[in-house]
Amino acid sequence: MPVRVSVELRSKLPALWLLLLLIPAILLPDRIWNSLLVGVGGLFVVAYIWARTLAGGLRAARQLKFGWVGVGDRLEEQFELVNEGWLPAFWIEIQDDSNVPGYRAALVRSVNAGSTRWRQNAICQQRGQFRLGPWRLVSGDPFGFFRVTHHLPISDEIIIHPPIHSHVPVPLPAGQSDGRARARQRAWQATINAAGARRYQPHDPYRWIHWPTLAHTGELYVREFDLDAAGDIWIYVDMEASSQLEMADNPQSRDGAMQRLYLNSTVEHAIIIAAALAAQALRQNRGVGVACYGQTPQVIPPGRGQGQQWRILRALALAQADGVAPLATGLHDLGQQVGRNTAVVIITPNGATEWLAAAAELTRRGGRSARGGRGTVVLLDRPSFGGTGNSQALRDLIRQLFAECYVLRRGDVALPALTAPKHGFWEFKVTPSGKAIPVRTPYD
Repeated sequence: MPVRVSVELRSKLPALWLLLLLIPAILLPDRIWNSLLVGVGGLFVVAYIWARTLAGGLRAARQLKFGWVGVGDRLEEQFELVNEGWLPAFWIEIQDDSNVPGYRAALVRSVNAGSTRWRQNAICQQRGQFRLGPWRLVSGDPFGFFRVTHHLPISDEIIIHPPIHSHVPVPLPAGQSDGRARARQRAWQATINAAGARRYQPHDPYRWIHWPTLAHTGELYVREFDLDAAGDIWIYVDMEASSQLEMADNPQSRDGAMQRLYLNSTVEHAIIIAAALAAQALRQNRGVGVACYGQTPQVIPPGRGQGQQWRILRALALAQADGVAPLATGLHDLGQQVGRNTAVVIITPNGATEWLAAAAELTRRGGRSARGGRGTVVLLDRPSFGGTGNSQALRDLIRQLFAECYVLRRGDVALPALTAPKHGFWEFKVTPSGKAIPVRTPYD
């Protein structure tokens, strides 16, 4: 996108001075008035030439190191300022309209003829979809007469996803079978279970060719694979707003300014649990889907592979706990998509019992019986988050009725560290001769 440059008069006072000096110089000719008029007028002309030189000679660029980062990861950008003019820029204010929480790229630099580079770092504090840019360069002449603004309308989207390496004390549920029973459905991807052979079809990988059949018949056959005995998993994350709880920040904590309120909430714990379970299942080559029914539903059908992990992380990053529909309604809607031989994981802080019937029906859809091991419920303990309720009694009831249940308290799930980096960063100043000089700059 084109860069728009504007040169503005910072104040009308210099023009007023010229006018006031011009009147006595005409009406009362004298060396004093003429000298003052020439001096102020010359200063005004020099300031204008300086401003126009900066308007045509300044260039800037920024580059994001990673477009996908997780909460607790370091967000890093590299900035570069180039002055192609023959006059130095004694001050350049960078004004940034980025909306990434905890990230501040606004600062003041100076650059002579040549260029300067530096890096801006911050620890990602909140998941979601954010924007880097647009931004502006504001500079001017050293006398303060003119303001030069470079409007840089370029902006980049950045996704901050939940962490996927947190330890969650919840095992993955069983899916298609309790043992090594063969599936009636065939997989479209290679699995560890070979069911037989079929005729070669165009675009089948050559590594699937069944060589013994080719040797006996002279025709191309490929191996046919069963679905993984573990089966697919649906992870349902409760996004009903009325069920969520938040814990206030600890004012005595040294990092209280960095430990945001959302990290101590039930919804963030649920998102972290969902991300960790999904990553674990995908590493086992199981199909994983995610459902988050907020006001903007985030529903990802089951799939495998690295691409599926990015789709799930994006959905979890964008999920918001602003749902108005009850948990039972969301479970009923998900039941329209869950097929047989599919396990369901329900993550919720809801301490009521009205949703248990819908959860029992949903888990039965994945297996042949209520006790088939097809479902798992993860209850977030409300008392540990500052609420009320009896999570142990609800856990026992769920186990008796239809599924395995685990109660997780605040502190059972490892949260990412949001401590700010305490050391500086290296920047490189390029001299007019082209030599790059590394300079250590502390963080603000």
